[in-house]
Amino acid sequence: MKKISYLLFAAALTFGLAACTKTDNPGSPTVEPTDGQVIVKEINVGGSVKASTGKGAYTGCKGIILYNNGGKAVTLSNFGIAFCAPMNANVENKNIVDGKLYFEAEGWIPALQGLWYYPGSVTIEPYSDLVIALTSAIDHTKTTDGALLFDLSNADMACYDLDVFNNKDQYEAPAKVTEDKWLKGFKYSTANAWPVSMLCPALYIFSAPATVTLSEWLADEANAAYVNGDTKQAVANKAAKIPMEWVVDGIELFQTTSVEKSTKRLPTSIDAGYGLYNNGKCYSAYRNVDEKATINLPGNADKLVYNYDQGAEGTTDPSGIDAAASIKNGAKIVYLDTNNSSADFHIRKEWSLK
Repeated sequence: MKKISYLLFAAALTFGLAACTKTDNPGSPTVEPTDGQVIVKEINVGGSVKASTGKGAYTGCKGIILYNNGGKAVTLSNFGIAFCAPMNANVENKNIVDGKLYFEAEGWIPALQGLWYYPGSVTIEPYSDLVIALTSAIDHTKTTDGALLFDLSNADMACYDLDVFNNKDQYEAPAKVTEDKWLKGFKYSTANAWPVSMLCPALYIFSAPATVTLSEWLADEANAAYVNGDTKQAVANKAAKIPMEWVVDGIELFQTTSVEKSTKRLPTSIDAGYGLYNNGKCYSAYRNVDEKATINLPGNADKLVYNYDQGAEGTTDPSGIDAAASIKNGAKIVYLDTNNSSADFHIRKEWSLK
């Protein structure tokens, strides 16, 4: 769901050209390195049933993987992670006026109740991950309720700012992520944890120009609004007005059990459709493989692993390629990016880095 491509490009790795040996799939025999492109590869925020009791939910294990979907290194700078309004898709959406999201015409998108941001820069190498712990950057499999959970101790970055979000059930001190890779929190509400939807998030990544100091920009009331039809100015409906041109990528998810009641929150220019999600089972929303582009990367065809079996809730990757297994086998993966989560994502049984 890439919205823009103005990101700064770092020095690129050079790929030798080689013939594609896979003959039963279409495509040109060689491929040139493409520009780096940051996309959301995976998001896991739904929590799981507590293994110790079989009841309730363990909600402190949430992560997101950003990915460089191109052949040149890319530097992502002055960026943030936010979610749109309303928080859940299956409630009345008062941001739709005359059939359209009113803020889209005004050139901005809500960051409801607050966000995480990083004022520095990080470089993502070609076909590589940037793993961000949205909650405690620890090995959650070692906890009492760790049966369905995953290890975030080796994340590249962590959302950790106890001056803003101090819920100790959600934010334990990072096990390995150093302080220079901690994202900073910003909030309008009184919440002690970032309240991203566990049912059906509409999450996006943005990158502000280098001339913008995000801490100052976010504190400026001129850059805030009250959404969801709120005329009483409740903090639960206060949002930052993130300019549309800052948005790098976004993913809209609907809960499987309430699709009929759900409405779009992300503008179609960011995501024309919606993926599916379900909470309480430690599922990920995972991006599908672009089969043709992946096969045609030089030296890739013989390293790809097929017979993918990690799809859940009746969804799967139509390519049949097991991306995680293929990466472990030395392959490089190009993921599908049609700006439509309906085509680009499926529900995965578990976090891909387990």
